[in-house]
Amino acid sequence: MKRVLFFSATYYNLPLSDNLKKKFQFLSEVSECTVVAFSNKNIEFQEENTNFYIYKQSSFRILNYLKILKKSYFDLNKIIKKQNIDIVAFQDPITSFLGFLRIKQSHPNIKIVLESHGDFIDTLGMEKNLFLPSLYKKAFNLIAQYTIDNADIVRAVSSSTEEQVLSFNKSKNVVRFPAWIDFEAYKNVLPTREDNQIYKILFIGSVTDRKKPHMVIEALPKLNNKNVEFHIVGPTPNQQYLDRINNLIDEYNLEDKVFIHGIKDRDEVIEFYKTSNLMILPSVSEGLARVIFESQVTSCPVLVTDAPGMQDIVIDGQTGFVFESNNLESLVLKMNEVFDDYNQSIQIGRNAKDFILENFSEDKFKFSFKKIFDLV
Repeated sequence: MKRVLFFSATYYNLPLSDNLKKKFQFLSEVSECTVVAFSNKNIEFQEENTNFYIYKQSSFRILNYLKILKKSYFDLNKIIKKQNIDIVAFQDPITSFLGFLRIKQSHPNIKIVLESHGDFIDTLGMEKNLFLPSLYKKAFNLIAQYTIDNADIVRAVSSSTEEQVLSFNKSKNVVRFPAWIDFEAYKNVLPTREDNQIYKILFIGSVTDRKKPHMVIEALPKLNNKNVEFHIVGPTPNQQYLDRINNLIDEYNLEDKVFIHGIKDRDEVIEFYKTSNLMILPSVSEGLARVIFESQVTSCPVLVTDAPGMQDIVIDGQTGFVFESNNLESLVLKMNEVFDDYNQSIQIGRNAKDFILENFSEDKFKFSFKKIFDLV
């Protein structure tokens, strides 16, 4: 098997969750894995036949970004030599820049896999308060052009991420398959949503202007059914946007209908899926969010925008519902459609579960990576 180093700026909670252990157990069946990631401390260990190099994440964004660049240039080189790496897989086209430079300089025989999990140009500006965002965008375009051009192969998680990669280099070899999902953890969940006296609407994700949960708040007063609650679950990285959410709650007097829960662990998230009548993702930009898969596998009906990517698995009226991106009236119309004929919506949720389990699995994830490793 080839020796593969996965390098990402992802934050891992320690000790590793069962979900992550399972992911790397699968990957260790098709490669000799080494992982670089970040957490709340520096530590090296081996688990699930995988070598982990975990670095402490800085609480300041700019310092953490500089640390990622430093690790990708200096420490990456040491790990490559120590583990005798054949392939390096970078998780995104931007933070991998110095890693690419280092490998091209010192290890020209090593193959590089570049992954794209979402929009890597505009997302940061929609999720963070940036100084001179146009400067960031220009720099990101230049960096992405370099990394995409120099990657041996690209892995995209959706049709939209594939399209964005090909907009930089039309001839690039791209393999597309979604992110890791532990379907076993969700497929046997027994829903209790049919017993609800109140229709529960769920949003799960980063509470930012890119994902636009504020639209659901604006839609609530316009619904035919007033007996609803809206539950928002996820991190709140942009204080200005969070203030906007809270102001809308006050403006529409929805303090008893809208609840902001923050970050929850997997068991708590599963409980939300079990009890929710509808999961809404109003994003204007999305790769292929895990929460869509998770909702569908628990038979929870989903409503998403027509932004590229999500229609890979959400087919309007068959495996979920779709409304026009950034269009409040379209959102209200679809929400009314779901609740006015909820028996049909329940059946569509069940159809979605069957569709996902028939077309996606942990084994397909594993062998998709094997295909990449064989191709390079």
